[in-house]
Amino acid sequence: MGAMPARPIRVTFVCSGNICRSPMGHVILERLVDDAGLADRVAITSSGTGDWHVGEQADPRTIEVLAEHGYDGTGHRAREFDVTEFDDLDLVLASDEGHVRFLQRAAGTPHNRAKIHLTREFDPTAVAEGTLETSDPWYGGEPEFARCFAEVERACRGVLEHLEQQLADEPSRGADSGRPSPSGRT
Repeated sequence: MGAMPARPIRVTFVCSGNICRSPMGHVILERLVDDAGLADRVAITSSGTGDWHVGEQADPRTIEVLAEHGYDGTGHRAREFDVTEFDDLDLVLASDEGHVRFLQRAAGTPHNRAKIHLTREFDPTAVAEGTLETSDPWYGGEPEFARCFAEVERACRGVLEHLEQQLADEPSRGADSGRPSPSGRT
C-alpha cells in the first residue's frame, strides 16, 4: 500500500460580512492555485465575522469587479466564521485589524493565533508602505471596489508564493503550519 497523501493546506479569508473583501480573496486565490496545478493540495474558503449576509451572494459590485478581471464570483455564498474550524486551518487571512482582533480572541490557543495574518502581509509593496489593511469598499463605488480588487489580487499572488514554498518544504509542513508570513508578523 502506498503512502497516504498529505492533507491539503487549508486557507481561509475573513472580512466582516463575507460579501466584499474575503470573497475576492477566495475567488482569486482559488484561480491562482488552480492555474498553478495545486488545486488538490490547497483548499480555500472564506467567511465573515458576522452573520448579516449568511447565504447571500457576494455584493454585486464584488461580482462585477471580479468579472471585469476574468474571475467568476457568482457561485459564492456568504457564511459566518466558525471558530471550531481553527484546528483544521493552516492560514487565516484577515482583511483588517478589527478582524485580526476578533480572530485572536476566538483562536483559543497560541498555535491557532499564529495562523492569523493580514491578507496584505503577503504583498511586499504593502509591507514596504506599511499599508497592511485591505480597503473596505462597502460604502464606495466602482473606484473603491477596483482598489480593493487590486490590493487583494497582489496579496493573493504573494500568498500563492508562500503556499508554493510550504508545499516545496512538505515534510516539515505538518510540524509548523502556522509559520510567520513574509512580513515577519506573528
